[in-house]
Amino acid sequence: MKIDKKTLIYGIPIIQIRYFIRRYRTPESFSLQTIMEYFELTNLSGTCLLNELLNSGYAEQTNTNEYKVTVKGNALAQVKFVKRMNKAKADKIFNEFMKRVEDINGDKKYIYRVSKLLLFGSYLNPEADDYGDIDIAYELERKINDEGFSEASQRIIANAIAEGKVFSSIVEEVCYPSDLVLRHLKNRSPYISLHRMEDIETLSVPHKQIYP
Repeated sequence: MKIDKKTLIYGIPIIQIRYFIRRYRTPESFSLQTIMEYFELTNLSGTCLLNELLNSGYAEQTNTNEYKVTVKGNALAQVKFVKRMNKAKADKIFNEFMKRVEDINGDKKYIYRVSKLLLFGSYLNPEADDYGDIDIAYELERKINDEGFSEASQRIIANAIAEGKVFSSIVEEVCYPSDLVLRHLKNRSPYISLHRMEDIETLSVPHKQIYP
């Protein structure tokens, strides 16, 4: 996603909008009241900002008073405002990413495998030669059965705690084995943007399956 960090949405810097979206992206939802309190706006100003988010495609309405972040909004949440890359650099990063997919799927220390990947966004455009990031939707599946999976998962978590890892919540602890996979996939690259498969497949986003 190509974003100028000087961009304003209803007078609010895009960077502040990004922080808001990071806080309320899927599976959480937000309301007009949420926007008013977060940005300290009046009802009128909050409504105007909400309309701008909807019109820009960063959010969509789910019911009468609730809204959620869209795929485009999630892409904004991951924007790092780093230097853009050319085709050669993007291809190198993408090829290294695909190599890590094979590494994960063949390494027994990971109890999840990458089962499906979709490519979307600017890197999908064959005519583009300038990129901000590479957008990839992922799907993971367990490598082992339920009984063996639970034991293996607890072992991974216990080893992390023994090494000094502190989990902030039970959700973070339970998700740790899959987070290990995502961290290795991303490899701390600011140019790789990962998205959950369900967030892409429910929307009409142009995409291409790249794995398997």
